[in-house]
Amino acid sequence: MPRNLFEYNSVTGYRFISAIRARVRHEGGGYFVHCNELGFRCDHEVTKAKPRGTFRILLFGDSYTAGEGVSNRFRFGDLVERKVPGVQVLNFGLPGSGTDQQYLTFQQFAQDLEYDLLLLCPLVENIQRNMNTHRLTQSAFDGTLVLRPKPYFRLNDGELVLHHCPVPKVPLSPSGPDDTNRQQDAASGSLRRGLRKLTGQVDQVVPGFRRLTQRLRRISLPKEYNDAGHPAWLLMGAILTQWVRESSAPVLICPLPTFGHIDGGILPHAYRDRFAELGRKLKVQVVDVLARFLMETRDVRLRCRFQNDEHPTPLGHAMIAEALLPHVRKHVDAARLDGE
Repeated sequence: MPRNLFEYNSVTGYRFISAIRARVRHEGGGYFVHCNELGFRCDHEVTKAKPRGTFRILLFGDSYTAGEGVSNRFRFGDLVERKVPGVQVLNFGLPGSGTDQQYLTFQQFAQDLEYDLLLLCPLVENIQRNMNTHRLTQSAFDGTLVLRPKPYFRLNDGELVLHHCPVPKVPLSPSGPDDTNRQQDAASGSLRRGLRKLTGQVDQVVPGFRRLTQRLRRISLPKEYNDAGHPAWLLMGAILTQWVRESSAPVLICPLPTFGHIDGGILPHAYRDRFAELGRKLKVQVVDVLARFLMETRDVRLRCRFQNDEHPTPLGHAMIAEALLPHVRKHVDAARLDGE
């Protein structure tokens, strides 16, 4: 039975239980979840004013950022903090979230904080979650699958319009009310997970099977990035654009590739092109993390993810941290020069 680590939040849908300390079973040997009083996996308590002499980074993303599968100290945000003296990283990662929920997290919990750099790390698959009105998840009580409402945006004449605000509390059965959007959300999410599980099982017997089938199909996923005018990309771009404009500090956008991209089975050019275009439009730097992974042999890259759970291992987090470090140091050095 899954352990409940989350509680309801009327704006984002959910967050970690405040100040929770929990040991979570995992194929990597288990990991420790340590949350602050605000309800995020961060060793720092959140204060409006940053500590004196500190360069503060606000970090946002999904389960890759929150660190599913590893304890806090192994995550790329914590590694960046340890490797750059004087830096404090406040991690607001929210597992299972879309960029929409991450942006709402910023608005509710972090917008008024004092900070020096905003680091946005959307997993490229978040583009699909942004289109969903509900998320398929396991009940912490009996392990059954339920549909839980999530906040979501839609574009109306180019303007973001928020729906499910406040977020409804009542979960639904996937086989319950015949709302088309809910059923599509559940079906598409289940199909993607089922296919990944199946190819992963075959891959254990025939190593390289998943990568080979992807290469033969020459697929570029998520497909929503293939067209600059795709509604899902227009929505993703609008959310990030509004977020950047609301930031009181410089922004780094760091799209995190899936392990299909890292393995080399899925073509990355479409998502790279879209984020590069957005970076030029917004005049913000986009960090290409994938380039750091592709410097390694495939054997090393395979050790960057867990065998069954498609989340970064400590080695995977170290790779992401290495990709980020030069850019973070540049901002830290610039801030220190300005302060002299």
